[in-house]
Amino acid sequence: MKRNKWILTVNGALLSLFAACSADAPVEMIQDDGRVEIRVNSSILSSVEPATKAVLDGMINSGFGTDLDVAFARADAGDGGSYTTYQTTALNGTAATASKTLSFSPAEYYLANGSKTKLIGWYPRRSGVTFTQGTKVVNFGTIDGKTDIMVTPLKEGDKNTNIASLAFSHLLTQISVKVYAPDAATQTLWGKVKSIKITGKKQGCTITLPEATAADGTTITAPSFTGTDDLDLVSADPVTPSTAITYPLEMGVGATADDAAVMAGYAMFAPQADDAIELQIDLATGGLQKTKINVPVDGGFKAGTSYAVTLKFTSAGITPAVSVTDWVNGTPITDIEI
Repeated sequence: MKRNKWILTVNGALLSLFAACSADAPVEMIQDDGRVEIRVNSSILSSVEPATKAVLDGMINSGFGTDLDVAFARADAGDGGSYTTYQTTALNGTAATASKTLSFSPAEYYLANGSKTKLIGWYPRRSGVTFTQGTKVVNFGTIDGKTDIMVTPLKEGDKNTNIASLAFSHLLTQISVKVYAPDAATQTLWGKVKSIKITGKKQGCTITLPEATAADGTTITAPSFTGTDDLDLVSADPVTPSTAITYPLEMGVGATADDAAVMAGYAMFAPQADDAIELQIDLATGGLQKTKINVPVDGGFKAGTSYAVTLKFTSAGITPAVSVTDWVNGTPITDIEI
């Protein structure tokens, strides 16, 4: 049987053009049996129960209920096996809620020649979040209190040894705040809560990715937080962010917090290891009040940890109490496959 043979001839000028363009362009595998798409099993390293809304509003956990828009920087090894830098443009990825599988659009492929590829990712991917190749900086813009910020370590794979999994870790800490008074007279003394702010925590957040030459599993350097503006609590319950809280808010009345405390809101912000955080409470009758929340004994307000703050309003002043809640606990997490 006669077989047709197809021969592709490329002149030297075209080869030079291809070489010049290839440095920053994503490398796609040829469409044959060796074509291997990059898809990864992904996970969230900490969780909260019950599950919270996953996109933009509220803490994200292992049971996220909405597809997550994520971004990744990619670096490909050259012919000698060495890396130089990340590609110019970040990749658009989606972590699917049903399968917990990460995929890219347009699809990404391992190199056809078997050379290795490195990936490192972050959440959220949205307007205003930027990646600069030259400095390796991801700029998340200003923290709004309701948007989780997460990153993965640097992972390496190739078409024969795929990247098996990637785990997103939280960069921010979180507090929720409840308020109550022991009796109706004290409630009247202070009046309704008009607003609650966290002093100095409306900050910009950036991260610097490790060098593309760094070892598999390398994590980012410490995130950078800049700015001194005050951060408003998000007017919602952290467990069900779609449930809004209406201000001015009437504080609960009862003998104990369990009996009476009502949710005033939550916020995520930069972790704080050594210093207390300050709350500014604006009250309809009591005016602007400030109270310090002391550093927890286990080493500060940690990334990926949620703290419940209860404010008891008495005739003598405001008595705060803080406890760790279950953002870092929950069921074991299954990694996200690529």
